[in-house]
Amino acid sequence: MSPFNAPSWKTLVTSVAPDAEFGEPATETRLSALEQTLGVHLPEEFRQLLLEFDGLIADFGADVVWSVAQIEKQNRLFRTEKSFRTLYMPFDNLLFFGDDGGGDQFAFPIHADGEIHKLDIFRWEHETDARSWYAGSLEQFFDHRFAREK
Repeated sequence: MSPFNAPSWKTLVTSVAPDAEFGEPATETRLSALEQTLGVHLPEEFRQLLLEFDGLIADFGADVVWSVAQIEKQNRLFRTEKSFRTLYMPFDNLLFFGDDGGGDQFAFPIHADGEIHKLDIFRWEHETDARSWYAGSLEQFFDHRFAREK
C-alpha cells in the first residue's frame, strides 16, 4: 500500500474480513525494542500496519497478525526450542508474524545480511516443514488469506 492517499490497513482488512478484531496500535518504542530483540528491521509497510493495530484476529478466531508481544515470543521460541532442531530446518531466516488457526505460520524471509528486503510472505506448514511462497505484499497476503482474490 502506498502511503499517499492510501486507505488505512483497517479499511483494507475489513473489506476482505468483516469479522476482523483489531488490537490497539503499537508504539514506535515497542517496535524498536522488538527489532533489537530479534535482530532484524521490520519492513516499513508492516511497521505501519502494527502502528495502526497491534494484532488482528479474524476468520473464526485465527491470529492472522500477531501482536508485537506474540511476534517476539513466537520468534524466540522457533529460534531456541531444542526439539525443533531435530524436527525442522532452522528458522533463523524467517520472521514469523501470524498463523492460519490450524498450526501453519506466515513469515517474511530474512536475507543472509540479516535484513528483510522484500515484502514476500511465506507459509510454513507445520506438518511437513514446507516453506512455500504465499504472497508478494501484505495486501496480497490479506486477499489470499481471506480467499478474496481480486
